[in-house]
Amino acid sequence: MRILVTGASGFLGRAVVESARARGHAVTAMTRSAAGDFGSDVAVVHADLCRAEGLAERLAGHDCVIHCAASMRNDAAEQQRDTIDATRALVDAMRTAGVRRMVLASSLAVYDHRRCADVLDELAPLESDVAARGPYVAAKLEQERLVRASGFDARILRPGLVHGPGREWFYHLGGVLLGRVWIALAGSARLPLVAVETCAEAFVRAAELPSGSTTLNVIDAARTTRRDYMRRIARDVRPAPLVLSLPWGALRFAARCANLLGIQAGMLHPARLAARCRPLEYSTALAERTLGSR
Repeated sequence: MRILVTGASGFLGRAVVESARARGHAVTAMTRSAAGDFGSDVAVVHADLCRAEGLAERLAGHDCVIHCAASMRNDAAEQQRDTIDATRALVDAMRTAGVRRMVLASSLAVYDHRRCADVLDELAPLESDVAARGPYVAAKLEQERLVRASGFDARILRPGLVHGPGREWFYHLGGVLLGRVWIALAGSARLPLVAVETCAEAFVRAAELPSGSTTLNVIDAARTTRRDYMRRIARDVRPAPLVLSLPWGALRFAARCANLLGIQAGMLHPARLAARCRPLEYSTALAERTLGSR
């Protein structure tokens, strides 16, 4: 296949380029600016997805676009430009170029963690309180809508926390650092981790599916808690911090008390607290069946 990867200079995008090469595909890496060496067998094009001039010509001849380009910041203007507008322009250019297969990098953040069952799978409800969750979640939901409405052969992948060298700490980790004391919020809760190499391979396998649209959660099968993960990070810190855990029940009680007083700032808002800390299990069954890989 001829695969074009947007956001190819990013943490996940670069790994997707490498995985697609390893699986024998002809790869084009699309970046907004010069981004280093991808290897002599990878074609590199520089394009701003929000500037449609010439975009269709760059896409022509490809069999699939793996769309990793998006803003990671919780800034409304940036999300509008780099996630929503960029995806809309890409969809239009793909239609003009005759490319009808896309794999979209979405996020587990689109789910409503308050209303879902104890095991989160692809049937879980999507976030209903978008205003509380912020611009990032709103943009990801709109991005998914645009791709579904395109009529393409669309595969939407919702990775968990993509980790690897250089990316080990997450907002979702729910940690509070007080000098040499680290507190894991809801420390016994599972983190929906996925190694960057595993995640990248899932995106390429999704591109290889012969036909049909699908939505898949991409999470490692191994169970790691927030407390365990923070302890692993703490091993490399000197002097070694003490890692403690604040139970989910205590967090939820504090949030309820604050809400009774009319306080819903920051993580005390029920939607944000649940998304960040609620203990859940995560099903990998559909992705394993569809992609043929754990």
